Amino acid sequence: MLTSFCLNHGTSTPGKFLVEVGVQPIRRMLTMRCNCPCYRTRPKLRLISRVVLLVLCVLLRIVASILYSQANRPLFFMLCAGSIVFLLISLAFDYYHYRVWWHYRPSNDNIHSRYSSKHRRFLPYHLLGENRNAMMLGNAPCSREPCTNRELEHILIYHFRDHRPQQRWFEIKSDDYIGFHQRGAEKAIEIAHSDFTLSQTPPQMLGFGIYFARSINDTEFKARQKEAIICAVIRMGKVRVIEYKDIPSVQNTNAWHQEYDTIYYKHINPTKDEFCIKSVDQILEWVMVIKKEWDSKVKDYRIDIEFSDTRCSCI
Repeated sequence: MLTSFCLNHGTSTPGKFLVEVGVQPIRRMLTMRCNCPCYRTRPKLRLISRVVLLVLCVLLRIVASILYSQANRPLFFMLCAGSIVFLLISLAFDYYHYRVWWHYRPSNDNIHSRYSSKHRRFLPYHLLGENRNAMMLGNAPCSREPCTNRELEHILIYHFRDHRPQQRWFEIKSDDYIGFHQRGAEKAIEIAHSDFTLSQTPPQMLGFGIYFARSINDTEFKARQKEAIICAVIRMGKVRVIEYKDIPSVQNTNAWHQEYDTIYYKHINPTKDEFCIKSVDQILEWVMVIKKEWDSKVKDYRIDIEFSDTRCSCI
């Protein structure tokens, strides 16, 4: 009765409040499962917040149970002590929620083996930077210019597709360099469980090896398959910088492998630079995103709309 009164208070039609506001925001408010926009891209922060809250609740229940025990109130003692189990179950669900988001596994990943040690994680496609909202506090894209954060997750989540994390290689000559690559979804999943393979089927403009570009957009006109995005840290090693006139000397061959680790193509248009590495050992780590058309799990689990019915930017 009390619940019905609360839900219908101030409305002329029974249940109108539920219709207007919805059940999910009310449940979030009652369970203190906040849906603040800052959590959209920070599932670990959300987990930590929940763990702190639930651990505090558990400690208070333990104290209350001790007090009830000393006051010789066995019924209240059992109820209070028993309720701790439900808090632990809630904590387990929160951890599962965190795993679904931050240790994501695409719908078509049916390979039952460990991921490569280089594989940091898959990100669900709706976390890509193109889905950030500059007008929403906590969910805005990175505003630092230039941004010096080289974390792969940060690059994919808080920057748009045309973001180039670093200058052209020959301008900074950094040993570790960020590269972008696109592959078919199934092949990307195979890579996640094993490693890259060298492209050795002609035509290969920079010779046989593994190709990377400087941003997601820069891969669009180079990749033969565009179902998965891979952002990786590359150990460049000994680099040969070439221009258009030098292409015939490296094209469709691995002869340059004897002397160089990487061929960097300095295009007349800086957005079209690309580079080719000779060995999978040069790839240190990567983060992958399977595109929307080839990953149904985001829709199946409804994690792309988890925040869509948020009221007051929080519940």
